[in-house]
Amino acid sequence: MLISLDWLKQYVDIKEDIKELENTLTMIGQEVEAIEEQGKDLAKVLVGEITEYGKHPESEKLTLLKVNVGQEEELQIVCGAPNHKLGDKVVVATVGACLPGNFKIKKSKIRGVESLGMLCSEVELGLGTEGDGIIILPEDAPIGMEYREYKGLNDVVFELEITPNRPDCLSYMGIAREVAAYYGRKIKCPEFESKTIIESLNNGHIDIRIEDKERCKRFSGKVIKNIKVKESPEWLKKRLLSMGLHPINNVVDATNYILFECNQPLHAYDITKIEGRKIVARKAEIGEKLITLDGIERELNNGELVIADAEKPLGIAGIMGGESSKVTEDTTEIFLECAYFTPDNIRKTSKNLTLSSDSSYRFERGLDIENITEVLERAAELISQLTGGEILDGCIDRYIEKPEKIEIPLNLDKLRKFMGKDIEIDIVGKILSNLGIEIKTLNSNTIIGTPPSYRGDLTRTADLYEEIIRMYGFDNIENKMPEESIRPGKKDSMTIVIDEAKEILAKIGLQEVINYSFISKDAIKLLNIKEEVLEISNPISDDMIIMRPTLVYSLLTNVRDNLNRNQNGLKFFEVSRVFTKREDGLANETLRVSMALAGKISKSLWDPKPVPMDFYDLKGYVEKFLEYMGVSRYQLERSSNTNFHPGRSADIRIGKVVIGTFGEIHPDVAENLDIKREKAYIAEIDLTTLLTYRSKKLKFEKIVKYPEVTRDLAIVVDKDVLVGKMLEDIKKSSNFIENVAIFDVYEGDKVEADKKSVAISIVLRKKDGTLEENDINITVDKILKLILKNYKGEIRQ
Repeated sequence: MLISLDWLKQYVDIKEDIKELENTLTMIGQEVEAIEEQGKDLAKVLVGEITEYGKHPESEKLTLLKVNVGQEEELQIVCGAPNHKLGDKVVVATVGACLPGNFKIKKSKIRGVESLGMLCSEVELGLGTEGDGIIILPEDAPIGMEYREYKGLNDVVFELEITPNRPDCLSYMGIAREVAAYYGRKIKCPEFESKTIIESLNNGHIDIRIEDKERCKRFSGKVIKNIKVKESPEWLKKRLLSMGLHPINNVVDATNYILFECNQPLHAYDITKIEGRKIVARKAEIGEKLITLDGIERELNNGELVIADAEKPLGIAGIMGGESSKVTEDTTEIFLECAYFTPDNIRKTSKNLTLSSDSSYRFERGLDIENITEVLERAAELISQLTGGEILDGCIDRYIEKPEKIEIPLNLDKLRKFMGKDIEIDIVGKILSNLGIEIKTLNSNTIIGTPPSYRGDLTRTADLYEEIIRMYGFDNIENKMPEESIRPGKKDSMTIVIDEAKEILAKIGLQEVINYSFISKDAIKLLNIKEEVLEISNPISDDMIIMRPTLVYSLLTNVRDNLNRNQNGLKFFEVSRVFTKREDGLANETLRVSMALAGKISKSLWDPKPVPMDFYDLKGYVEKFLEYMGVSRYQLERSSNTNFHPGRSADIRIGKVVIGTFGEIHPDVAENLDIKREKAYIAEIDLTTLLTYRSKKLKFEKIVKYPEVTRDLAIVVDKDVLVGKMLEDIKKSSNFIENVAIFDVYEGDKVEADKKSVAISIVLRKKDGTLEENDINITVDKILKLILKNYKGEIRQ
């Protein structure tokens, strides 16, 4: 929002300098983005008169002039412009002036003749686009006066950053109210006398109806006859130019002036162009077309709110009028509209049509519905003064729904506690009254505030706190630490579990990754997801359309991206929630842990050559994680999950419940995700389900002082034998067995084609004495019989 200081002074007395006013506006919430001091580049640019006129001795296109600028001696100036003559009043940049663009005026010689200045055009002064000739001033222009003073170019324009919740500050009256409230001064409202003729407006001049009562809450209008449309006076053009607006004619300029003055958009229609003298606020018909004031034909297909006559739309309500009823030089009678359209409707229509205007910018933030008729009277009087028109008596006002006044309670003790300042009730009352808030006292400690209609942002007690603090001044509130003791909050049980899981995974050597909870819709097909997923209604991008029902897709993209950047030895984990759709349409959330391995690592100190990670590396991380999480009673079974490689993946089962799956990703899935350089290994565990099987009891045993005995066995079994189940049976076969582990699996020419050799290490120990050779032999023999009976396995020869 641009604010001209000269214009602002019409509504409030301002004695402060520019720097202080800038600080004040920023401190009360109207942040100053920039300040433009108009005319600062026009020092030493004066009004002059050509007293002698002649041709340059060395050029037919140049003139040699004597110019009176009110100094002791007249200036000799060489000029190349074609549009001046003897006696003209002109604009002279004297020696020492520095024009826009850092163009310095110095004594110079042009074709051998001395020139002590320059006659200026609009372009050279940075004031317009006309550069073919110099500026010729009226005959009454005072010689020697600074041109910026003569043209009123000594104004200061503030560029303010207005927050979306303060649409009332998108006007001069709004900013004036803010400044007046801060300094405790009075607002100078525009004064006008309503001039009318005897004829009544309601005598068949125009018929107004509101058909769409949900989107148009109020529609008012007045008629002005016998107007003369012409160029606006200089003062009005200057005001609009300071706002960055191009003047059009006295009627349109007047409506724009009131827009910036009162923050209320208006629109003027040529009554003779309104069919049936009927105006309706209605929903646009599908395919209806109109040409807007920007000259573009627009087709309406979304039921936009339009202002129409008996036959056609006249404009898009609250956004832009149409060409068909615009005011031109031939217009003699106008209908002046002032209305209230709902913000959400204007915002939606403006977005759909990619059409914005000063009016829509204000309507979509919410305006003052109560002030419409007062603004209409003010605008009608201004147009009457500018055009010589006559205002018909009365005002047509269609008011659908009048808002209720809000009463906001304010407790002084709570306010003081919030501010950290012992503020008096009289000061609070004065601040609120200065802001236009009506107050009434309930008791010595509580007051009720009723905001004015233009402050739609004030709805609760906290809003009054903010108003009081910003007007009291942040600088007036001392820094003070809170006196209350602050105790750390407690983590909920699920947060504790998440932190514990992350700590375990980090300690065993994995690196945490954090991904968005949204993934591409392509993931459903790539990972053969059967669950019903939740789609995002307004996704950020095509890669973030659904809430992820699995962590696998995210970790695989992490693996792919890192491999593509020549990273190796990838060991990732993520602990996060996944989402599926419930029958009622809401989200069902579960907590999962996922791990990912890919690439090569050095597995031993004596052989540092990197080797690819495999299924057993991932199995080790999964088992260690389950161990540290207190889950020991589980089985590993070959997985049938189609996302994993058959034969190189396993399900983690507790009883009949599968709590997770891990293994090598299926080659087809890897290829579809463009993972080609290395094999990827993924684990995903349902942490929510896992917690129900977690053992929280810890058992401690004394360290056995008797030595262990290790026996290694190489057993030949069929290839399809699940060795994990065999190891469990071996461990249960004797109380002497402390641990059983597999350390090698061999398939090759040394064993039969349908067989494999499994090397097992068995640790034996007796807790109450030293193992005898006989005990060891009996136990090993028992193990071999068990293997032969249950798994048809034999000692490798």
